[in-house]
Amino acid sequence: MDTMSRTTKVLGFSVPPALFKEVEGLAKAEHRTKSELFREMVRVYSRYRQQRQQDEDRWILNIIAEAKAEQAKNPKSTEEMLKESERLALYGEQQAKRLGIKPKDVNRIINEYRQSQQS
Repeated sequence: MDTMSRTTKVLGFSVPPALFKEVEGLAKAEHRTKSELFREMVRVYSRYRQQRQQDEDRWILNIIAEAKAEQAKNPKSTEEMLKESERLALYGEQQAKRLGIKPKDVNRIINEYRQSQQS
């Protein structure tokens, strides 16, 4: 019995013929195997996803900073904030109704979204 364990795993999947030709052409042009090319594509895509998440986080932080600056420049009264909160709650209810989301669905939807962001 071979005591050496394999350091790689075989991954098989199907692609359309045109994509297969494109991958073969890229591998040949770069003097690499299709496996090497695939590994590089996964690394690049992983970095792309990480950068996209950082950009989204930065975008959210910028919106929060803008809102804080606006609040500091034009402070709202408690009454104005309560009115806006009611308006936003009504909008959320309307969107949920339009999308068929029930209160019991909210935690599940939030958990699914969070899991998708961790992938």
